[in-house]
Amino acid sequence: MKKYMKFVLTFGCLLLGFNMSSQVKCTMTLKSDSCALQLSNKKELVELISIVIKNNYQVQFIKHNKTTYLKLIIKNDLGYGRTCSLMLYSTKKQYYTKSITLQPIDKTSAYFLLEINSNYLKTMMDNGLTSIVFCENSEFVIPKADSELVKQGAACFYDAVTVK
Repeated sequence: MKKYMKFVLTFGCLLLGFNMSSQVKCTMTLKSDSCALQLSNKKELVELISIVIKNNYQVQFIKHNKTTYLKLIIKNDLGYGRTCSLMLYSTKKQYYTKSITLQPIDKTSAYFLLEINSNYLKTMMDNGLTSIVFCENSEFVIPKADSELVKQGAACFYDAVTVK
């Protein structure tokens, strides 16, 4: 009986050790910051993960209270202040917003702020973000390496906000 228990304990410890070493640690962590949410000019305390991609664009996953947002900071003038449709592509999957305003930050940048659900966050974890289409004619294609960064950021964000 002692040998059997010793074997089970040793085998269990080995399995636990292998499992812990195979888990990938997130290199991106939530940071506290303040952010003006779109419907108000008042800055709110939020937690976010920010990823810089091609052309100095930024993808931010934001948590405020129980709401999750995706903020895309754009450096090209796609029509600052303009309201139009927005299509986000994650490989073959799409996220469509019929009407959204490209909110100006300054003369050289603006942002989209979307409330997203956990299903789309999981889609981004699996597929990344491959392109952004605004007003059905302005497209920004995201390189594969940047899409992989978005995947990693979405996974780290999901893990951080669902653990709490």
